[in-house]
Amino acid sequence: MRIYYTSDLHGSDKCWKKFMVTPKHYEADIIIIGGDITGKFIVPIIRLPNGRVEATFMGRKRKYKKEKDVDVLKQQVADTGQYWLDLSFEEYQQFEQDPSLLDPIFDKLITERVAQWVAMADERLKDQNVRCFISAGNDDSYSVDQVLEKSETIEVHDGRIYDLGAGFEMFGLSNSNMTPWDCPRDISEEELAEKIENLASQIKNPDRAIFDIHVPPYGTGIDEAPELTEDMRMVMDSTGTPNMIPVGSTAVKEALLKYQPMLGLHGHIHEAAGIRKLGKTTIVNPGSEYAEGLLRGAVIDLDAQDGLINVNLVTG
Repeated sequence: MRIYYTSDLHGSDKCWKKFMVTPKHYEADIIIIGGDITGKFIVPIIRLPNGRVEATFMGRKRKYKKEKDVDVLKQQVADTGQYWLDLSFEEYQQFEQDPSLLDPIFDKLITERVAQWVAMADERLKDQNVRCFISAGNDDSYSVDQVLEKSETIEVHDGRIYDLGAGFEMFGLSNSNMTPWDCPRDISEEELAEKIENLASQIKNPDRAIFDIHVPPYGTGIDEAPELTEDMRMVMDSTGTPNMIPVGSTAVKEALLKYQPMLGLHGHIHEAAGIRKLGKTTIVNPGSEYAEGLLRGAVIDLDAQDGLINVNLVTG
């Protein structure tokens, strides 16, 4: 049995399209996304009274005359995981004065893209002998779950235990310990521990179990991110390099040490790709470079008799 695992696509159209071909490219029987499937930013495309179009994208102000060039920009925005929004100059001024007006629009843009992805999955995976599991992550609003649940091919494993066959089981968990950004699914370590215990205690054989928990275990090397000041600036060392610190979950670490599952799959921390051992458990974070359109993942081989055979990090 071969599994392809990835995480933290953050709305990238390009990464999603690559994910759709992983069953054939990696000869995978199961494909998994472990959370954070939605993007974070809107790029206003402003229609000026003179017929020109302006947009600020990737830190650069851009001006356009031809609609075909605007269409290229829209795809570039989608490929980097952001959402374009066509606005008249008057509408743009209204949103500038009251950014809260964008909140319902942002949620609509998010769910629309997830719905497009679901439709693509149902079209491309329906005739393939592959199982597709997707869990939300701490950055994702709860509205995306309802969209995913409508899929004919996607199995939503957040908070659920699934039989993968050959005696292997898996559960997913979208939550994270608290972050500086107060994301929709950030919860306390105590709440996180309770959620994990409720699922892990139902696993029949941890030696053949996969815990797909979005946040990685604390202090394991796959949870290191730049240290931030109170005003959200990165702390630099004497060479000007960001100071990296562990930011994972102590609850996740304690649960993995208690149950010692075969495999822990994690994402959340984009900069901390790696494969480590935590006791008897192999833990994996493929990392993420979604904004560059790179799909980072892990190819995992399981054997019905011997369990976990190997794990390799891949980029496509």
